[in-house]
Amino acid sequence: MRLALTLSALFVVSTLTAAAVSFLLLSGELAGRHRADAQQMAENLAATYQVAGLPELHAQIATNVITTRDFSNLYLFIDRSGAAVFGNFSVRQPFTGSRDLVAGRDISLVGAPPGIEGQNFAAYGLQIPAGWILTARNTRWIADTRRIVIQTLAWGLGAALALSVLIALWLGRRSERRIARLNAMLDQVAAGNMALRFDYDPGWPDDISRVADAMNDMLDRLGRSVDSLRQVSTDVAHDLRTPLTRLRARLEPLLVRDDLPEGAAQELDLAVAELDTLVRTFNAVLRISQIESGRARPRLDAVDLRQLCADLHEMLLPVAEDQGHRFRFADGTGDMHVTGDRDMLAQAITNLVENAIRHCPDPAEITLALARTGDAVEVSVADTGPGIEAEARDDVFRRFFRLEKSRSTEGSGLGLALVAAILRLHDATINLSDNGPGLRVTVRFGGAHPPDRAAGRDALAAGTNL
Repeated sequence: MRLALTLSALFVVSTLTAAAVSFLLLSGELAGRHRADAQQMAENLAATYQVAGLPELHAQIATNVITTRDFSNLYLFIDRSGAAVFGNFSVRQPFTGSRDLVAGRDISLVGAPPGIEGQNFAAYGLQIPAGWILTARNTRWIADTRRIVIQTLAWGLGAALALSVLIALWLGRRSERRIARLNAMLDQVAAGNMALRFDYDPGWPDDISRVADAMNDMLDRLGRSVDSLRQVSTDVAHDLRTPLTRLRARLEPLLVRDDLPEGAAQELDLAVAELDTLVRTFNAVLRISQIESGRARPRLDAVDLRQLCADLHEMLLPVAEDQGHRFRFADGTGDMHVTGDRDMLAQAITNLVENAIRHCPDPAEITLALARTGDAVEVSVADTGPGIEAEARDDVFRRFFRLEKSRSTEGSGLGLALVAAILRLHDATINLSDNGPGLRVTVRFGGAHPPDRAAGRDALAAGTNL
């Protein structure tokens, strides 16, 4: 829009400049022609005097005066003494050469109609043996021509300006709509929908079309790369989960034997626990891949989040108390039903609570709360732990991301990635904020998205990337 209006402004400025130059040149040319006409009139009268004498000069001036009663042309003869004056105007002092005269100030008109006072005349004086011949032409025609030219330019430029602004607005609106569609598509791609492409009319090739072509091509290649990486991770997880499960099945009978060497049973317990951790990790990877690829279809039903959160609070309360935390459930008012898969939502909320339990030093206060704002239902998990730095809040939804760089504590970095995938499947948003102290995780279902939706959307997009 700004570019189109800028081009319109440049068009107006350039047109005005060209019109001003043309107007000055035209005015100068017309004034020059009037002076030339006045000189030619004087020279013709001088030629008449030279050929036929003074009587014929008087007769010619009289004829010219009769034929120009509108005073567009003026004629005057003054003898050498200045006493004999003949013509349709008078001057204070005869002159030679070109001059610009004003009626009523420099010259007096004999029998002139009202309104001619103040008009300009291009005059020329020529001295002959008998005296002076003076002629003049009214320049009113130049003023009329200037006025017509200015009016024509004003109307033409106004129409051109209006048309250019309308065209600029139309082009700007059209580009804005296409850019808005492009931004909406990129938002959905950022949220994980890699199948979207920008569709446009190929009959209107322009810069946006070329950018869209390049973007579609980039998304094609990126989609193939993501699909390839996702398939690799899925295949690796699937192929390794089976032998690990078999290995665990072989180790389990050894745990009940009485003839194991001293310390062997404890080492076997640790080995089985590590195998369980690996199997859970691969199960999480497979679950995320299934959700992102669309193979895991949610069973959409009306889910009562109040009852679901109450059940989860009852189930996780002993775990939190064993860790030395206080875990409470804050119920909200109003209807807390949403449409979704109850098992998936339970897994997502459980992961959020378990993260708070695992990463908060005891004693900490953890709150699972429900709230209804308009058409939206919010589930929040707040704690009084160390929290997460603002610059790292988007990264925690990536697969295998760990805040602890040494990765020496328990965990695989897949819990929040699974949460992001589940919430994306339910068209819900997630936002991390400061609890002062600690961290607050807010999940929003339905309704108008809050102002910080972009942060939640970016987090979701980060969680769906391999």
